[in-house]
Amino acid sequence: MLRSKSFIWSLSASIPSAMLFANLFSTNRLAVIAALPEAAESKHLAQQADPNRERFLQPAPETELLPPDSSETEPVLPPPTQESPTDSPDIEQPNEMIPVRKIEVIGSTVFTPEQFTPFTEPLEGRSVSLTELQSVTDAIDQLYLDHGYITSSAVLADQEIVDGVVKIQVIEGRLSEIQVEGTQRLDPNYIKSRINLGVTTPLRVDRIEDQLRLLRADPLLENVESSLRSGSQLGESILIVRVKEAKAFSANLSIDNNSPPSVGSERFGISLGYLNLSGIGDDLATSYYRSTTGGSNIWDLSYRLPINPMNGTLQLRTVIDRNEITDPQFDDLGITGESELYELSFRQPLIRTPREEFALSVGFSYKDGQTFIFDNIPQPFSIGAEADGVTRTSVFRFGQDHIRRDSQGAWSARSQFNFGTGLFDATTNSSPIPDSHFFSWLGQMQRVQRLDDNNLVLMSLDLQLTPDSLLPSEQFVIGGGQSLRGYRQNARSGDNGFRFSIEDRITLERDEGGVPIFQLVPFVDMGQVWNNSDNPDPLPSQTFLVSAGLGLLWEPMPGFNIRLGYSYPFIDLDDRGTNAQDEGFFFGVNFKLF
Repeated sequence: MLRSKSFIWSLSASIPSAMLFANLFSTNRLAVIAALPEAAESKHLAQQADPNRERFLQPAPETELLPPDSSETEPVLPPPTQESPTDSPDIEQPNEMIPVRKIEVIGSTVFTPEQFTPFTEPLEGRSVSLTELQSVTDAIDQLYLDHGYITSSAVLADQEIVDGVVKIQVIEGRLSEIQVEGTQRLDPNYIKSRINLGVTTPLRVDRIEDQLRLLRADPLLENVESSLRSGSQLGESILIVRVKEAKAFSANLSIDNNSPPSVGSERFGISLGYLNLSGIGDDLATSYYRSTTGGSNIWDLSYRLPINPMNGTLQLRTVIDRNEITDPQFDDLGITGESELYELSFRQPLIRTPREEFALSVGFSYKDGQTFIFDNIPQPFSIGAEADGVTRTSVFRFGQDHIRRDSQGAWSARSQFNFGTGLFDATTNSSPIPDSHFFSWLGQMQRVQRLDDNNLVLMSLDLQLTPDSLLPSEQFVIGGGQSLRGYRQNARSGDNGFRFSIEDRITLERDEGGVPIFQLVPFVDMGQVWNNSDNPDPLPSQTFLVSAGLGLLWEPMPGFNIRLGYSYPFIDLDDRGTNAQDEGFFFGVNFKLF
């Protein structure tokens, strides 16, 4: 087995270079890969730091929690500032008793006559006072209020009582107009169309409040205030919405050790974003990450366009990777890799409230990658790659995501079915060699549980299952600060796999607003990968990893976040290196410029 670069140079004196390449890097390709200290990483030269999450089409909603003392947030829409439509006039003299045979409630489209019976029946068949009739009217008013119809009212109007029948008129409120104030670049119809999702006749305030809460959480808006006022007609209301747009441009700087050591474990990053690019709520985001050794360069560009009030979004994304193994022991081999990802996706929420969201997504991903030896000589480094080191995948993806919030925490789940095809000259091999023809399922589940004000537990499970042998770009990967702490980035990969993590975020200090700024985070991570039986690409003997450790989350100033931690690896890998990742140390620093 080849064990170091010096072995190649000793052979080169007596073997012509063409024969050397043919023998070492074709028939004995696995021996060369095994010689690398990061053998598993060499197959992932053209992948980002967390390939499992990167394969999901679009970001899922944030798992923000509801207030701890209630499953509902406080009302965001105050009662309407309007006078009562009509003061109930005297039907008879105040002290005169009125013979009532029947009380009719007219004008209601929400409630049935049977629902009014408990209020009206006690007064029927006897003589009653005006005060008693007014109490029935007030009870019907309260019934509407209790169900969120704050602009509806019941009126005991001036009338002639015929045959002992008293009529109570219900005036059901409706919204006649939405006025938006404070917009500068954002089209007011963006706000109106979303509020209209909660508009009903009669007007029900809780549904409008749901839409206003969603707007408050919208990254396009910094602040949303609202009020109701009476309209020109009886029962009509006008909704006034005052907004302050968020800053359009954002920039973040970061440094962490979330990159594979073979290309440089420490990396710098810059992320830029521009909200509401054209005034219709679209956004443009880009990021660039470079390892400190120069071995990894990743550009990520995405454009997202909202196409309906339910926040259905169309996204275009491209990722360009340029990588080179910079480990000094193997630097002279000039092992490099490059890849390009092009992706089109659409995500459509079917249920969207402050407490719950359920969405479906569909998309197509095309990825083209190639690896080289001695900088520019094409060379495959994984089973399934073509002779020139090229791998191409054309994949249709169908996803589902769901989040459910409650007073004690939140559940979130994501699921995605991946269907590989041979479109656009995708890699095709004879079975059982991995290629672009495959089916796989990738799932994630997370529970955020509030134990008390200072303890927040996060549990997460990632799982991938497939009946096929997969190319490295579609395999399940574990290891690294964003995956399974205590082991190097991309330490293990396989066709199938799982990862489970549990951590407790213990708050030790808060700012004046009650936001945690200093937290200790004890955690346990574990995971395993396995290949299907017919996959010709062998896995190392140690495929189950488990670790435990302690992390630190610190925000010394707004927008400046520090993450530090140590994790003890309970499985001592045979191919363990000497990088800080191998020793269990991880860190990340993020600074929001603006």
